[in-house]
Amino acid sequence: MKNLSVLAALFVLTGCTVVPIPLNTALLPGLVPQSPPTHRFLQTEVGMPVLPDPDVRTTIVPPQLNPTATISNTLPTITPPIPDNTNNLPPITTNLNAPAQEMSAIGERIFRNETNGDAAKLLRWNSKGNFADLGIGHLVWYPVNQRGNYAETFPSYLKYVQSKNVPVPTWLANRPSEGGPWANKAAFERAKGDPQMRELAKFLEKTVGLQAAFMTEQLRRNMPAMAQTLPPPYRQAALNNFQVMEKTPGGLYPVLDYMIFQGAGTGSTERYNGHGWGLLQVLLNMENVQPGANALAEFMRSAGDSITHRVAAAPADRHEARMLADWQTRVRTYKVPTRLGVASQ
Repeated sequence: MKNLSVLAALFVLTGCTVVPIPLNTALLPGLVPQSPPTHRFLQTEVGMPVLPDPDVRTTIVPPQLNPTATISNTLPTITPPIPDNTNNLPPITTNLNAPAQEMSAIGERIFRNETNGDAAKLLRWNSKGNFADLGIGHLVWYPVNQRGNYAETFPSYLKYVQSKNVPVPTWLANRPSEGGPWANKAAFERAKGDPQMRELAKFLEKTVGLQAAFMTEQLRRNMPAMAQTLPPPYRQAALNNFQVMEKTPGGLYPVLDYMIFQGAGTGSTERYNGHGWGLLQVLLNMENVQPGANALAEFMRSAGDSITHRVAAAPADRHEARMLADWQTRVRTYKVPTRLGVASQ
């Protein structure tokens, strides 16, 4: 399923897959995994990418895994609420508060990854869910008086922006209802040339840094609940590795970017044959490392393993092998941070 909201994954623990935009990035060495981690056992999808129809027979051979736990097939569906019983898990804390400048740099890089710098591609419609899919974080906005399986996140984002004293377009601020003005895809497509739609695209482009900050806050708040979807012996490992990435200069960019284009890893739609490939699985499959360059390299390796296993396990009619090179190129940007903590292009 294309373009499911990443922020919905944070609110209701669902996932998303976005067709990645190829990057003009020099390939970096080191994506091929070395020795397998001692606890690598979860890998998979987040939605179904929209791919061309030509028949592809490419065979992908994944690296060898050494499973150490059995994952049941009863993980949450796409509609469960976040578990409330998180008292036995420590809160996610860090001594590092990413400055607005770093959030802007992260947002800009994800914007390029998602849209190749085209603001018009920040405006999308999810036909299956019948909602507007907006921004780099795939914010969900349902039509007036409609709801669905995914948490509506765009109104919350607007309130977040206003709380930072950043102006929003007048027509958005003055709407009598939080619901979107488009009843369906046809209405959405007809409106794409309207002044309001152009203003919305410009607003989303100018606030990519705030979108990155909004996603970061939601992820920090919900990581303990996300970890609850894992078997108990593995919850703390995922939380620990998330904190390692938070404390690593440049660590927020790969965490957010991977979640956006491969999902959180909590939903039942984010797995093939019982094995998932989202952010949780990448964190869990990391070796124990200290914050720093080794953490970036290890996250990149684990992410590379996850997408390789996803493609190898994907049904043939999804032709996911066509996506692997672009996904690998995107993952390779996670290894080398810039001064602001964003991988260099």
